[in-house]
This record gives sequence, C-alpha cells and structure tokens, in this order.
Amino acid sequence: MTNRWRGGRTIVLISVVGVLLTGCSFFNSSRDIDPCSLVTDSELSAYGDYGEPERRDRGNQRICTWYNSTTQPLRTTVTPQLNIYVNHKQRYYTAGQNDVETGYAAGRRYKVRTTDSTCTVTMPVFKNTVGSKKKKGTVDIAVTMPDPKDNCPTARKIAEIVSPRLH
Repeated sequence: MTNRWRGGRTIVLISVVGVLLTGCSFFNSSRDIDPCSLVTDSELSAYGDYGEPERRDRGNQRICTWYNSTTQPLRTTVTPQLNIYVNHKQRYYTAGQNDVETGYAAGRRYKVRTTDSTCTVTMPVFKNTVGSKKKKGTVDIAVTMPDPKDNCPTARKIAEIVSPRLH
C-alpha cells in the first residue's frame, strides 16, 4: 500500500467521523427525502393496520399516503390515514393565525393546523436555515382518525418519529 493510498483513506475516515460527530448531512436539498421512508411499518403498526404506502408527486411536493383498515364500530365514516408531504420549495415560517400551537419534536420546531377532520404538523426539513438559500423545504404530517380528538396527538407522535430523520 502506498503512502498516497493511506493518505486518501485517512482523509475519508476523518471526513466521515467529522460528519457523524457534528450531525451534518451529505444532503443538499429536501428533494433527497423520500416521504415514504420517514416512518417504518412497525412504527405505524402502533396506530393500526396500515397498508402499503401510495406515492405521488404534485408540483413541488412528494407525497406518501397510508390508509388504515382499522375502524371501530359505528365510526366508519372516516378511513384513518396518514399523509406525509415534503414541500421542496417552501420555507418554514413562524406560526400563523390558523395554527393552533407551536412546539418541538425531537428538538425541531413545529406548528399545528387543524380542520374538522385533519390535524397537520409542519416542520422545517433543515434545523438551521439561516444564511442558506438552498435549505428550503417543509414536511407536513397530516393525520385523519375516526375520532378527531386523536388527530393531533397522533400527528405529534409521528412528528417525534420523523424529526430525527430529517436534515
């Protein structure tokens, strides 16, 4: 083995260790995120019987939807579902008028919006976006359950799972 080869290996090793220690990411864009990979089947099983995710793109969004076949008697008007949207060009803003609350999921700030049937938790893809035009992107976690009282607690729990998997 030549000294040149050893030197190259050492630089690569130091770079990898530095990235791991600082928590930096090799990702440059929210486009690198697959919304269907942000939660696992076993993690979703705690909330019911979810099938395979459906993937689709819409404009600047990548969307993943899971439908839950678990329903309680007399509550069959709503099929429980989870939607995760990655919005590539959107910047995260502080809470607006329609936001119910703000908080933190695994150290990442979020805001919550509700409708009669859905609760949506929105988080920035990047924890630190100051001074970077490339660090755009938000993740929306939208939950619809048969009992609307379950929507926001479930959305916040899913946000705790998703947050560490972002940049």
